[in-house]
Parts: sequence; structure tokens; C-alpha cells
Amino acid sequence: MFSDVTFDFSGRVAIVTGVGSPKGIGRAVLRGFADAGAHVAGCDIDDARLTELKREQPDAFVKHVDVRDKRQVFDFVREVAAQYDHIDILVNNAGIAPFCPLIDLAEATWDVTFDTNVKGYFLFAQTVARHMIAQGQGGNIVNVTSVSVHESGEHKAHYCASKAAVGSLTKGLALELARYGIRVNAVEPGAVDTLIVKDAYLAGLMDRLTKDPGTPINRLADGCDLVGAVMFLCSEAANYLTGSSILVDGGGLAGSQMPQHVLREYEKAKTNRIKQA
Repeated sequence: MFSDVTFDFSGRVAIVTGVGSPKGIGRAVLRGFADAGAHVAGCDIDDARLTELKREQPDAFVKHVDVRDKRQVFDFVREVAAQYDHIDILVNNAGIAPFCPLIDLAEATWDVTFDTNVKGYFLFAQTVARHMIAQGQGGNIVNVTSVSVHESGEHKAHYCASKAAVGSLTKGLALELARYGIRVNAVEPGAVDTLIVKDAYLAGLMDRLTKDPGTPINRLADGCDLVGAVMFLCSEAANYLTGSSILVDGGGLAGSQMPQHVLREYEKAKTNRIKQA
């Protein structure tokens, strides 16, 4: 019964990639699953941040992994399976966004973007799915994509293309893995107040984006805003969802949003007209 469904993940094992950033989606999702009773395993390429994470989550299994390297991915997943005897959940989150005008984009930047954002997701999904199939108990894979699946933008055509590829990969994985009881879905965040966003934007643009995010909710997302959507997709409440995506963008794609400074000027002008009348 639906009324019996909870976000209790006690005894389940969740792998999350890209958990290094203190304000990132991966760190928040890892913490969310741990708080819900799951055994959690996380990886990143930043050793200093992994050390910090280990202090924060001493029971977590954390390791340096370059998601572009098949051997490192294989070894990490094998170690997690050996540590906990099974794997129930994979959240593919590790990604990069090296903003650059397309006309100036180096081939190497294109390659590292796709190797990280697409190949890394494929390698982890394939490796974890093989373990899940061998276990015979199904499982859940959630890919963190982006609102960029639906739109593009200046200086990020390569990033948006990589996220669109992951959107298609999600559907393909869902079709092939459903027969094994493995559901594959995605969450699509809008602008999230993370270090990767702050590194990507010029300070002036980031300041403007923070003050006027252009969404009905009128703020940037926090990494924690994605946790509920990810946990829902991995819960029994989503048993009939696979190949689906949940848009978590504060309503940004719902329609054009008048900038807040324009609304403020309008309200000021309206107030002046009322006083003059």
C-alpha cells in the first residue's frame, strides 16, 4: 500500500559519485541516504575534500576515483560490493562544466567534458548494473543531468550536449535493465548554488544570478533541494517509474519569468501613480 511507503533505506547500499564539493549535490545526496539508514559509498577525485567528507561521515566508504578510468570504477564498485555484500542504488553525479565560448573551445576540453559527464556515467552504470543483475534483487540508478537537457546557452554548448546525451543514455539503460528489476531515472537540476557554478561564472554574473535567479521560487537551488527527488526515485513510491526525469529547477522552465528588478520598478511606478491620483 502507498500509505506504507517511507524513505527508510535501512540496510540498503547506495553509491554516489562526485561527493567532494561541500555544497554539492553529491555530498547532500550521500548525507541524505546516510540519514535514512543506508550504507553509503562515495567517490571523488579531490583527496582533500574526501578527507573532509570522511570526518563528516565516518561510517561512509569513500575513495579517490577518476570516473573516466574503467579500472578505477571497476575496483571501487567491487570493493563496495565486498564491503556490504550487495549494491542497491547508484547515483551518477560526478561532472564538470568548463565554460568556454564554442568558437574558442579546445578539442581537449570537449573530450574531457564528455569523458567525465557521459563516459563516467556509462562506466558506473554498466559496472553497477552487472553487480545488480548477479544479485538478482533489482536496484535503482539515478543520473543527475541538468535543465540543459531541454535548453542550451552561451559558453556551455559542450556541457549542454553532454547532459542531453545522459538524458538519452538514461532512457536506453531503462529499456535494457527493466527486465532485471533495475529502474533507471534522472533528476534535472536548474542553477544550483554550488562551487562548480561559482567557478564557472564571472563574479559579476554570479552576483546577478544570485540576486535575480529568474525562477518563480526566486532563489538558486541548494544541493539539498535535490535529495528528496533522488530518494523518491529510489523508493517504493516510484516503483512504476523508469526512463523518467524529474525537473528540479524552481519553475524556471515553466515559462518566461519577469526579472525581479523589473517587477520592483513596476510596483514603484504603480505606487507613484496611485499617490498622484
